[in-house]
Amino acid sequence: MNTTQNSTPANNCKLIPGNGCVHAAKNIRIELKAAFPETKFSVRSESYSMGNAIRIGWTDGPTSAQVEAISDKYEAGHFGCDEHGNQDIYTYSKNAQNYGSAKYISTNRELSDSFRAELIEGVAKHYGDQNKPTVEQWKNGEAWNVSPLDGNPDPHWCWQGLLYRSSVHSTPGSVVPSDY
Repeated sequence: MNTTQNSTPANNCKLIPGNGCVHAAKNIRIELKAAFPETKFSVRSESYSMGNAIRIGWTDGPTSAQVEAISDKYEAGHFGCDEHGNQDIYTYSKNAQNYGSAKYISTNRELSDSFRAELIEGVAKHYGDQNKPTVEQWKNGEAWNVSPLDGNPDPHWCWQGLLYRSSVHSTPGSVVPSDY
């Protein structure tokens, strides 16, 4: 069994020592509440034959990458290569052995209509408001065929793609228009 040293949680003294999915879910809640006190998270654990999972959901608030920086420490391990290049080696997380773990951890960030409107305005400020979609058009997937860039048929620069890519890096009050 391979083990890797993950970083221990920043607020270690508040965490509940133990193992398993339930401990991990409780500790993820503690860390998320400390890191993002303004955001309400749903942290649900489930166990099933041959595994377990934790599902984390929230609306607006931090980006998925910010939440995953906390939750990834609780993954039981991952498949990869060892130091000799052998593939399909399951490496166990040392941190997960102390504070609980789950085989699968997923995150799901929902966007409120008000944050979607903020993203539309932020992207329009950066690229111009030609063909600017409404919140409903974005939610319904109707912004794929229109671009803020005059005559640009490239789907990469359509409103739908620009808004999605911008939402990945943005938080309410801090819209980061996508440049890639």
